[in-house]
Amino acid sequence: MNDRLFSFAFGVLLACVGCGDAAAVAPSSAASSSSSGGAGGGGAATLAVVEVVLFTHIEDQSPVGELGSAPSKASYLGLRGALIEVATFAKARKLSWVLQPDWKYLEAARLYEDDALKASTNGKNLFVHLRDDLGVAIDPHSHEKGGYNYTDVAHLLELLGVGGSTVIGGHIWDPSLPEFAEWDRFRVPLAGMKFPAALWRGDILIGAGTPNHVNDPLVSGAWRPQDRDHYFDDAPAGNIVAFGAWHDQVAGVEELVALYADGTVKPGQMLTASWNIEPSAIVAKDGPSTIDATVFEPLAALVAKGLVESTDFTSLTQRWQTDFGGQATIYKP
Repeated sequence: MNDRLFSFAFGVLLACVGCGDAAAVAPSSAASSSSSGGAGGGGAATLAVVEVVLFTHIEDQSPVGELGSAPSKASYLGLRGALIEVATFAKARKLSWVLQPDWKYLEAARLYEDDALKASTNGKNLFVHLRDDLGVAIDPHSHEKGGYNYTDVAHLLELLGVGGSTVIGGHIWDPSLPEFAEWDRFRVPLAGMKFPAALWRGDILIGAGTPNHVNDPLVSGAWRPQDRDHYFDDAPAGNIVAFGAWHDQVAGVEELVALYADGTVKPGQMLTASWNIEPSAIVAKDGPSTIDATVFEPLAALVAKGLVESTDFTSLTQRWQTDFGGQATIYKP
């Protein structure tokens, strides 16, 4: 992964070009012009490839137990080894994988990553090893509990040597819900709760979540939400971009591939899919090898056919700006 410049004072401003609904609107002139070139000189074909992000949230209950206790350390080490296995499989398949940890696992890393433990990971702490040696992108994720908010998590990543991401790794988008996460507050830098001197501004939303993901909207694409009450309306001047998560993992990606193939969605209109490979699956018996066989292998086959690109959210934003001209796509069936 490319190193990312991190600034506590300000995030990366997004391009302000184009708008429209993928199901009904042709690409803007900027996107149409881009489709003649595309990444790697592949022309329009490179703008009809489904963009897929695989990620893992480590929640604020992990590791189990009180930090500093024997159960906590055992839990940390068990997940640590499994994360390295998954990352090794992903690298072997030439796939991107994103890790989005909450505060507790990061504080555990600060506590447990001593020289003896780092000897098993080329003298690096877990997160630097994952990023530098295994190609894992690392973003903040926060339920904003336990006295830590998103800025605090971003700051912890900085302290661990892997800061720089401006990805808001999960949020509740619907303002009618009591758990609404007020994503629009990230339009300006936000101070930390645990580290009040720290400032961070996120500018990339990874999907439109609902509590326990029981009623997530079915949408694919990239756009800049207008405001909390018009989330699925593109605002070209907006400084936060959102990506649709779609559904059904690999089977859902194949649905999106078919939309390009049958002309429902035209080149230059970005289609996206992403999903959480949960820690419970990672630490299960034969978890990493099962993930490799059921997720990584079929996805790598689609990549090899030129139908899918495996990426991370920061790289996806850059590609959307550069190759798609910031053309908004909001595909809802």
